[in-house]
Amino acid sequence: MRYFNFDNLIDKYTVDFTAINSGVGGYDDLGEWVAATPVKTDMRGAIIGISETKIYRSDGVLTEKDKELYMKEPLGPIDKAYILYDGNKYKVEANPQNNSQFTGVYQYTLKWVSAFKAGDRLG
Repeated sequence: MRYFNFDNLIDKYTVDFTAINSGVGGYDDLGEWVAATPVKTDMRGAIIGISETKIYRSDGVLTEKDKELYMKEPLGPIDKAYILYDGNKYKVEANPQNNSQFTGVYQYTLKWVSAFKAGDRLG
């Protein structure tokens, strides 16, 4: 049961970004391990900065370069997942207090990793 409909709010602040997931490795027909190939997916969601009070209360875990991502559907497997947005690369972390069953919104913390330029190898 959803307590509040966040759809309009998310739609208002939605941006395009690229998600990079580690993919799934496996064994080939000869029994040799084949490493996973990163999978890039173009997605949409609301990416916003983290408030100063939340940064302050995080005891140094969050910085002003980190962001929060809000989506209407789950991002998918986030193990070794990254987000490319606005010239920056972020590591995806799950929100330990994910209330998606009540809000209909999936929330993730994006930890800033690095800035990049077009053509950089990312993945």
